[in-house]
Amino acid sequence: MTLEEAKNVITREPDAPIGLLSHAAGVICAKENASQVSLLDLVECLKRNNLQFGKVTYVSEIAALTLYYRTGRKRKKNHAPYEDFITDAEDWFQYLRERSQVPDTPG
Repeated sequence: MTLEEAKNVITREPDAPIGLLSHAAGVICAKENASQVSLLDLVECLKRNNLQFGKVTYVSEIAALTLYYRTGRKRKKNHAPYEDFITDAEDWFQYLRERSQVPDTPG
């Protein structure tokens, strides 16, 4: 899957199955694609996951990990792994906006 195909799956295929969404998120979050993927593209992965599944899946997990890595945002250290991940798209958008890393309005 190309990067453009992956972005299309995330943004334009409302009935895509979780396997296809996971593959697309993996492509979007791949380190070698970082220069071509904006922080808002990563937030779109979170938004898509939140709207369709309402729980943490591979799509939101990998997007959140990539956002933490690329922004340097600190996590709260809980004893249970991954419980302190912020996977809410709106929370991330607010965080990025407050740091002037994205425009005031998405899209």
